[in-house]
Amino acid sequence: MSKASASTTSSSRRVRDPGARDFELFDDLMPVRRYKLLLQTFLKRRGSGSRQAIAEALGNTRSFVTQITSPAYDLAIPAQHVLRIVELARLEPDERRMFLDAYVEAHPERAAEILGPAPSSGGRSVTIEVPALSSEAAQRHLEQAIQRVAREIVAAFVAMERDGLAHREDDTPGSAA
Repeated sequence: MSKASASTTSSSRRVRDPGARDFELFDDLMPVRRYKLLLQTFLKRRGSGSRQAIAEALGNTRSFVTQITSPAYDLAIPAQHVLRIVELARLEPDERRMFLDAYVEAHPERAAEILGPAPSSGGRSVTIEVPALSSEAAQRHLEQAIQRVAREIVAAFVAMERDGLAHREDDTPGSAA
């Protein structure tokens, strides 16, 4: 047992800390906690009245806003409030992108409601094979991380093409310059 009286077992991947509740690494609520932690951080930068202003604008209590913005509570932010909260919190573009990406990662079934329907532009699909992990939560976390990185890469290439910086054939990795 280490100095901090914590132990990790490889079979269950549980972390044990006396005096604190048990938690599972890569548990089902990790993506929800991630977007709530981001929002909580952004709201703290805006000042103490931000939660109250959001509560009033949404027609809810400050307690409700605390529950939907605090990682300590399991209550997800209702999809119909997400964009309004982003607006009320006056998130910077990069903060908005980080928060919405994290929200969609946690609730992929709500992506169309938050981001609008996916364009049917005749795009291509790419399939990759990943190992089957023993933990469903870890498997989901891995797949969501791959999807998030892939969306960022696609967005970068689309932006480069839009800005006239299209990728040339001789720029491919491993080609001679």
